[in-house]
Amino acid sequence: MSINRRTAIRQLALISAGAALLPSCFQQPSARGISLNHFKVTGDQQQLLETLTTVLIPTTDTPGAKEVSADRFVWKMLDDCATDADRAKFLNGLQQFDALAKTSGGRSFVNLTPAGREALLTAIEAKKMPGDELGFFYSTAKRLTILAYSSSQYFLTKVQVYELVPGRWHGCVPVKTEAGQAS
Repeated sequence: MSINRRTAIRQLALISAGAALLPSCFQQPSARGISLNHFKVTGDQQQLLETLTTVLIPTTDTPGAKEVSADRFVWKMLDDCATDADRAKFLNGLQQFDALAKTSGGRSFVNLTPAGREALLTAIEAKKMPGDELGFFYSTAKRLTILAYSSSQYFLTKVQVYELVPGRWHGCVPVKTEAGQAS
């Protein structure tokens, strides 16, 4: 088989491209972060908040927080509506939350058992855990998760059917007078 210069260059280009892409094939897939307008969220932070929202509103016979993307709603609300100080406080509280899970349960909140997650959240709800930033993180995450779920398409079309203002008009309703007679 004879090789000319054109074939050799083509094969060399294919081999070098394959060698450049090969290390990415052996890496563990990690969660990618979210790049927002005012701050950046790492993959671990995203996964932690997603797990927390899933614990707060779990999936049962109805969709839960994961199905309505409540974690992304929380990030977007923080990006659009929170001050820089509140964002920093939230992210510091997020770190404290994960550190607390590691000290109390021995693992990250994402890897805790369901019983361990519930015990941690119960302790935070009872205000047994110190830290203003931790409390701010938890209360903000919980409030925005509930807001995300209660304003989702599923909730407004299946659970509590939303009617536009002014609502229905019932024109043929008899008006009762004081004596109980219909007029």
